[in-house]
Amino acid sequence: MPTSRLVPGKYPEPKTSLIADKIRDRRGARGLTPLDGTLLHVPPIAEGWNTLLGAVRTKGNLAADVRELMILRVAAINHAAFEWIHHEHVARDAGLTTEQLYVIRDTSSLPSAGILSPLQTAALAFAHHSTSSVKIPEDVTFALAAALRSSVSEKSDSESLTQDLLVESAAVVASYNMVSRFLVSLDVAAMSDCPPPWPATKSTFKVPLPVDPANGVFEDGHFLYAETHVTDPDAPWIVCANSLLTNTGMWEWALPYILAPQPHGAGEVEVPGKEGVVPNGLFLGKYKTFNVLIHDQRGHGRSSFPSSDSKEGIKCTIPILASDIAFLISAIVLPSSSSVRSTTDAAPNVHAVIGVSQGGAAALAFATMYPTLAKSIISCDTSPRTPEGNKAAWNERIELVNTNGSGLVGMSKLADVTVPRWFPAPSKCSTEMYQFGQKLSPPGSIQGRRPRSEVLLSQVKSTPFLGFALGASALQDYDLLAGTGMNRSLLEATEAKVLLVAGSLDGEGKVAMGMSKLRDAWNAKRVPAGGEEIQLQVIEGAGHLPMVDETERWWEVVGGFLSTIV
Repeated sequence: MPTSRLVPGKYPEPKTSLIADKIRDRRGARGLTPLDGTLLHVPPIAEGWNTLLGAVRTKGNLAADVRELMILRVAAINHAAFEWIHHEHVARDAGLTTEQLYVIRDTSSLPSAGILSPLQTAALAFAHHSTSSVKIPEDVTFALAAALRSSVSEKSDSESLTQDLLVESAAVVASYNMVSRFLVSLDVAAMSDCPPPWPATKSTFKVPLPVDPANGVFEDGHFLYAETHVTDPDAPWIVCANSLLTNTGMWEWALPYILAPQPHGAGEVEVPGKEGVVPNGLFLGKYKTFNVLIHDQRGHGRSSFPSSDSKEGIKCTIPILASDIAFLISAIVLPSSSSVRSTTDAAPNVHAVIGVSQGGAAALAFATMYPTLAKSIISCDTSPRTPEGNKAAWNERIELVNTNGSGLVGMSKLADVTVPRWFPAPSKCSTEMYQFGQKLSPPGSIQGRRPRSEVLLSQVKSTPFLGFALGASALQDYDLLAGTGMNRSLLEATEAKVLLVAGSLDGEGKVAMGMSKLRDAWNAKRVPAGGEEIQLQVIEGAGHLPMVDETERWWEVVGGFLSTIV
């Protein structure tokens, strides 16, 4: 994880700095964090910080759930994503639920009674007012004191303990306001432009890998790695498909937007009581949310892949990758659909399949092959068939890796030519953008997102060569317009709503031009057949992965489209 786009971190080797070693002792197995690396520019401040925060976190008597919900409210208000990420799991360990974390994250209002306990509600209001306006209304302070008094009322020295806990509460809020302001002001971990995540329950799966999904044939010992991020068991699903040479981590910047409460158009909705019925398809009380399923494609990230010599003729195609998506939906999403709506309605509980590049082509194939599994398809920065000359280009890339040993060195060479192509200047993720010690126009700007491209660079380097070659083979020879490997041509698919998206910088604009031609050809067949017209949105300033370099603009387009799907 990068330290900052403003200052490099300082990480003394063990036993070379007594102060750094003390911080390591407090951190444990995690070691020095980007926050520590930034503070160690001034070791005495790092030492005092370590002592103060160690006491606030571990030496007081405030209940852990109360302490952590106040820290998280500070992080949410101050836009300190790093602080939220490092405390959400602590809050969960202290017993806070996803629903409770959701109302803590929602800084637009203070929650109604019932979701949080009376003490939690009072503590949240105290943290909210202290952070947003410094001076706390008298009734808010008295409410917290009363709630604390009730929590220790059976003890003989309850009034003294109440005062102690009130002081500790104020210290927690003040200390973590200091932390969040430091984090954001110096762009610690290059996260000053990232929103704090919205809570979801994360689960991981290793699903047996289908070699021939249609006939239920599996490759022994191999699997697809998948993750679910669940806001509510009954919420509709968004299923995402990666590009070649990446893994589930490519969605880390988009996930906070996808998991955030979505516009519902019904105005403010009161949280229903226990006997209440959630209105208008809302989840988590007054919120409408999505669940998310992401996965590593064959041979990438933590997914396995069929070995080249175990079964004659095993290969990877775009239709097979589409079948993998459908297989994961059937294995993970459909069994978890527990609501009456999802089990009795004909409408699928998958709100959208979103894919980019190779995943975008797989999403298009999915629309053709599995027309009833998802309400909508969003395909980004792809083509409906192998562009002319691309087969030779992929052979050259495979040979580039081969000639450099087919291992880390070869994949590093591939990464060095691939990532700059994904994010050409002036993309915010361009490798020509700001590095420490270099000047950028405007001078001192931290608007560049080079640290994100460095994460992608690492993903490409860590992809096994055989996984890359397997995925590349799918891109070398496919034609969705002809219906190769499918039951019909892409142009005959009229069921799901479709949005096409392209970064304006991708391929010097050629990718957007190609997707424009696809839109026109598809609409010429689709609209007369009764299908809804397909739109193309071009994301200005974005490269090949617009959800990475222009996340906010990408979600404005994608989220706006998803809000129209009922």
